Amino acid sequence: MPAYRIVLFKLKKDVSEAQVEQFINESKEEGRKVPGVLSLEIGPALDMQRTKGYDMGIILQVETPEHLASFAKDARHLRLHELREQITEDSLAFNLAF
Repeated sequence: MPAYRIVLFKLKKDVSEAQVEQFINESKEEGRKVPGVLSLEIGPALDMQRTKGYDMGIILQVETPEHLASFAKDARHLRLHELREQITEDSLAFNLAF
């Protein structure tokens, strides 16, 4: 049964477009290499009307719920987590399986 992780981000006010692009590009490139990842999509909100300040999000699909735990410990994910910490002031994560 596939599992999904949805993460929303609030960007810091002083973050440059280059920093955001670096995070997006590295997330797509490196995050998809983690074992068990079926897909990883990342991008900005289509409109900000109901986002409560969350600017962008990631939808991660992995093979099984157990792969969520291994993804969290993977060195590629930890590097992406460091990049995210540099550009965001808040995040919200939600895991689903169905």
